Amino acid sequence: MENRSVVAYILIFLSLALSIYLFVSPSLLVPKGYELAIDGYLISRTLVMIFTLYLVSKLGYTLLNKKG
Repeated sequence: MENRSVVAYILIFLSLALSIYLFVSPSLLVPKGYELAIDGYLISRTLVMIFTLYLVSKLGYTLLNKKG
């Protein structure tokens, strides 16, 4: 039980930290050579990253609230 809550807090903290880091430094989302082209690529990559971070934090909350 204790291990699950530690893992849950780590998952929640990592997803929050990565979101804040990407908010501060959005240049990490833009691949080399695509600075002025393909805006849709950047938008879709950002949306996939947001959804992945949401799922990781949701997994953390599920582990935290799981009875057993």
